[in-house]
Amino acid sequence: MAKAKLTGFSRLLLFLVIFLPATYFGASYYNGEDPVANIKGYLGMEETPAAQVAPAPTTSTEPASPPATFENVANLRGEIKNLKQELAIAEERLARCQTANVE
Repeated sequence: MAKAKLTGFSRLLLFLVIFLPATYFGASYYNGEDPVANIKGYLGMEETPAAQVAPAPTTSTEPASPPATFENVANLRGEIKNLKQELAIAEERLARCQTANVE
């Protein structure tokens, strides 16, 4: 009977196939995770319960959100302007407090 020798490459493959998955499973269990669920999540094989399945789309003609109109955009720009002013005031107050505490 002929004796089979392992080459360096075959040793590397055995290491990658056996030792690395075992290490991953051990590290996952140590961190309190479920390694099988993680692998299924990476591969997209996770099962979704019937309660989490998305409902079928309705035939309603109402859009999910209002369309972007000039009025909506103008309102958002005004809100951004007000928030920037409030931020500038808050930063000025913070700077005053920091310089007052330096004394």
